[in-house]
Parts: sequence; structure tokens; C-alpha cells
Amino acid sequence: MNSRQYWEQRATQREQEAQLIAEKYLAQMQQRLKEAQRDILQQIEAFYARYARDNQISLHEARKLLTSQEIEAFKEIDLARFRAMALERNPQYENLLNAVSYRVRISRLEMLLAQIEMTMLRLYGGKNGLQDYVYTGLVDVYQNSYYHFMYDFAMVGIPINVQILDDSTMREVMSYNWSGKEFSERIWGHEQETMRQIRKSLEQSFIIGRSIDRTAKEIVKVTDVAYSRAEALVRTEASFFHNLAAHNSYRDAGMEKYEILATLDMRTSDICRYQDGKIYNVKDYKPGTNAPPFHVRCRTTTIPYFDESEYTNDEKRQSMNGLVDSVSYEEWYKKTVLR
Repeated sequence: MNSRQYWEQRATQREQEAQLIAEKYLAQMQQRLKEAQRDILQQIEAFYARYARDNQISLHEARKLLTSQEIEAFKEIDLARFRAMALERNPQYENLLNAVSYRVRISRLEMLLAQIEMTMLRLYGGKNGLQDYVYTGLVDVYQNSYYHFMYDFAMVGIPINVQILDDSTMREVMSYNWSGKEFSERIWGHEQETMRQIRKSLEQSFIIGRSIDRTAKEIVKVTDVAYSRAEALVRTEASFFHNLAAHNSYRDAGMEKYEILATLDMRTSDICRYQDGKIYNVKDYKPGTNAPPFHVRCRTTTIPYFDESEYTNDEKRQSMNGLVDSVSYEEWYKKTVLR
């Protein structure tokens, strides 16, 4: 097997591993979204049960102010929850608390939207929320990819300087801004857009007199779109951090150049077909320009570019520095990373 075939196979394997990790976290995120969707529908059903006439609510009725008793009940139950959330020092929670806690006049619709937004904030920013899942998943992708790339270099005898990926290092890596916004900013942007669409859908339901069943279907559509957006974000960011790990492994192995390796099939984008096989300097690495991801859900990756003699897959592997011991990834990881 020649060097290019070796790296093509390793790159394909590592990209698949990154996507499998992303799949695991996406499944957890989908479950959380379904739970939030159910909670929101229950809140809307309770709203209809209280205020609907003939299974409909007009916008005029929805905008009526809460009675003094309803305000007291709202403050006793819902504001108590808002205050508990605000103690977590998340500015998004504090913004919601400040928006409603000092109001003496609150409409029925504002109450419902505040309850829904509390559910959305928990979904995106609470413990085991989408932000936590995305962060943990991307850390997992980066660490798995980086260490496996360094292992691949070690197994062909290339001298490497392995970086230990502790919490401090990973916080720095995760702050890398490659698309104009950090992924955490984009997550909260999704929350705000989803909330805007929920508000719009509810107001339209009240304007045209939708039934509870029809309103529920519209809300399900909005929250399904929220998952689709989250899925696109995770897959794109997973591609970025996987390829960033590849780039940093090239740097730590002293590589000077890398080659673009696209997944060529019927779904391959024009830009990835164009980039496939192109060679760039490691020092000029720029995601979206000369390195993946080139677009949303990009599957393209890279391989190191160099000319090396043949090596074998026997007990000893041929390398540019002679024969080196063949060991499993687990053995190499314990010896090199956990030493």
C-alpha cells in the first residue's frame, strides 16, 4: 500500500468516526427537543382550555390583560421558576426575568410566550441542554480526531510532538471563530429565531381562528425546523473541528502541505469537486477558503501531502526513519497521552 492510499483510508475512517460521534450527540439533542416540544404543546393546550370559545381564541382575546388573580398565580409559580433559572448566571435567563418580573400589566399572550420561552431557554442553555450537548460533542470530535491522526503519524515513523488536550486547551480550541460567530453564539441565535417563529405562528393562529389541533401542528412544524437547524449546525461544526484537528496534527508532525480529499458521489457539491486534490500550505490554512468545511454539512476532509516510500502492515512498519513497532491505538494512547 503506498503512502497516499494509506492516508486516504485513514482520512475516510477518521471522518466517519467524527460523524458517528456527531450522530450520538444529535440523538440526545433530538430527544431533548422532543421533550421541549411536548412541554410547549401542553402549555398551549392549557391556554386553550382556559380561554378558548368553541375551540378558538381570537387575537383580541389573547391580548386581554391578566386579572389580578391570574397575575398573582403567574408570579407565584412561573416567576419563581424564572428566578431559580436566573441564579445560574445565564444572561439569557436574566433577560427574561427582567422582562416580566416588574410588569404590573401582562396579557394572556405575553404570559404564554414567557412560559414557552422559559422552556426554550432550558432546552438551549439548561443542564443537559443543546449548548452543553454541542460543546461536549465537539470536544469529543476534536480530541478523538487529533489523537488518532497523531497515532497514524506515529505508526509510519514520523516524529511527532503530541499536544495534551486538557480542559484549558479545549476551551481555547472551542473558542475558534471561523465563520463570523462562535458556535455558542449561533446556538443562541437558533433559540431566538425559533422563539420568533413560535410567536408568529401563535399570533397567526389567533388571527385566523385555528383550532388547538391545527395550532399544535403548526408549532410542531416550527420545532421540527429547530432540530433541522441544530442538526446542520452540529454536522458543520463537527466537520470544522475534525478538520482543525487534522490541521493541528499536521503542524505537530512537521508537515508543510496538505491535500483536499472530497467524498465523491452524487451528493458532492461543486465547490468540493473543484477543491478535490488541491494542495495548500499548512501555514496558510483557512477554513471555508482552502480547507473544509466549504459549506453546510460538508463531508470533505484533508490528507498530509508528502512523498514517502512503501511500508508494510507486518509486525514492523516501514517508515522514513526505518522500521517502527506496530501497536494498537489504545496502547499508543496510554503510552503517549496518559503517560
